[in-house]
Amino acid sequence: MKIYALTLVLLVSLLSGCSALDNVNQSVNYVSSVTAYINDTSDLAQQLPDLTQQSLNDPQAREQLTQQLQNAQQQINTFNQLEPPAFAKELHQQLSGYSATLGTEVNSLIDQAQAGKLTAQSLNNSQIFQTIDQINGLLNQFQQLGQ
Repeated sequence: MKIYALTLVLLVSLLSGCSALDNVNQSVNYVSSVTAYINDTSDLAQQLPDLTQQSLNDPQAREQLTQQLQNAQQQINTFNQLEPPAFAKELHQQLSGYSATLGTEVNSLIDQAQAGKLTAQSLNNSQIFQTIDQINGLLNQFQQLGQ
């Protein structure tokens, strides 16, 4: 009887330990995914001015610009599907708001690029760079969550 009780206690201990380990893994995966998303938006901000300028005279560059913007939209959609751990819900909500704004701005730029009307001036008049700056401002906070 003691062996069964001891086995049961060990089994419960192992299962609860696995649950805690799963929570840690999910948290690390979440922070890694968010960090990659933020870094990708930063890369987009760096590439946009040159791609926009090139797209004015080069149809292939316009196609590349459109593709980059569509990739950004896909990354936003992927981010929106992330389920944050409890300790990151408030920060996730803030990032979700910025991402919604970014999604709207990216859609507008896609429409302009496809119509051949996206210029450096219209890009600068958009709010995309300010939104990406706001998103980048959260990077350090998310990285601290992962520690």
